[in-house]
Amino acid sequence: MELPFVGMGIGNLPHELIESAVANGLESVLNIRLIDTAHASRNEGILAKAIVNYDNNKLSHTSSRKLNKIRSGNKDSSSPSNPLLPPPVHVVTKIWYTHLGYDRTKIAIREILQELRHVTTRQVYIHLLLHWPRCDDSIPWMDCETEEENLPRNVKDAGPPPHLHKDTAWKDSWKALEEVYVEHASKRSEAVKTNSAVQEPIIASIGISNFEIEDMKALRKLAVVQPHIYQGDVWKAFHDPYLLRQLKEMDTFFQAYGVMNRVMGGREEAPSAFGVLTNIAREITATLHEYGDYHTKRLVASEATILLAFCVQKGIGVIPRTSSATHRRENAPDVIADVIPNLTSTHISQLELAIPALMRGEELHASISFMNSMPGPIQIHWIHTETGEEILVKEVLQPGEVDVIKSHPGHRFVAYDTEREVRREVSVEVGYGERQHFAVEL
Repeated sequence: MELPFVGMGIGNLPHELIESAVANGLESVLNIRLIDTAHASRNEGILAKAIVNYDNNKLSHTSSRKLNKIRSGNKDSSSPSNPLLPPPVHVVTKIWYTHLGYDRTKIAIREILQELRHVTTRQVYIHLLLHWPRCDDSIPWMDCETEEENLPRNVKDAGPPPHLHKDTAWKDSWKALEEVYVEHASKRSEAVKTNSAVQEPIIASIGISNFEIEDMKALRKLAVVQPHIYQGDVWKAFHDPYLLRQLKEMDTFFQAYGVMNRVMGGREEAPSAFGVLTNIAREITATLHEYGDYHTKRLVASEATILLAFCVQKGIGVIPRTSSATHRRENAPDVIADVIPNLTSTHISQLELAIPALMRGEELHASISFMNSMPGPIQIHWIHTETGEEILVKEVLQPGEVDVIKSHPGHRFVAYDTEREVRREVSVEVGYGERQHFAVEL
């Protein structure tokens, strides 16, 4: 019951789009087996219905008698592992900060299990996370008092308002998660042994989301069961080495959200960085079409595919959310699995620079340093890539001086002495993030 690296998110997807999105994702051509949501989105019941409807439509040609054997684990079914039984689906869902505190968290767990219990057509593995460690009024969209006032009476009566106990409520919630995880130990063991009958939903792992480093340290000290999953903004996967080190020490899996918005959102501010993804996507698509089998010859890797494949090969889980069937195809686990072996070390090095640059909205550059080894001053001009016009970029570089110019691979420059008797031209031959040295000599 290992958690898949690639899934799909439905957390804030409009409810009316969920059933079609789930049905599309479960198709064998996409092979999505991980769905991310949140208890606050109130769509776990919709998700359960979507899974059942899809499975029933797929299995409608199978006789009721055979289906009953399959679902009951009857030894007379077609094989011990029941190949006609749909593969398990993993559901990551998160408990909202209004339900922090031991008893409130227990209520949320019961509600989640009750909703997903309606899936009787395939095994459901649930991965329960604490969505936030606390409500924080400094975050503009959080409104602790109003959200508390709007809670059902049974939740209010179950425990004190967590926003008044910001440093302890989440700790009590973790105890509740640990308890239910331990309670499901025998179910997990039985599911692994039989792999043939649909049981009620099984808590497969527990974890956290949006915890900062200090809360992580506190959790590490108090936890009997360390978190299996940390779900966080993809920014942290590339810019928070302290958190990553903490997760590695705890053997906690990083699952990133916001991958598309956070990275692809920077393409207008950083077109050269986005161009790196575009070029790699073209190269890998050409490779798959030339050397692949019937399946891979039909694939087209997009910039999104390259981004997700890069995250996965770094050991980061991804759960992109989209209402587009085309984008789900680009994001599909099998497509990403076909791309990863074709990422070369050069590709990886380029992406290590390009993806953080896209997040920051910063252009990538290839630098070239000019050293004046002439007896007199020189001027440096950039040669326009389309018109060939020579544009002055350094008016005076004295003998012995060095000047570094940020540029792009393939750009050309020319250096002249003051009388224009000496002309030295150079092309930028290094990649992004690299520096080329050029001495202007007689």
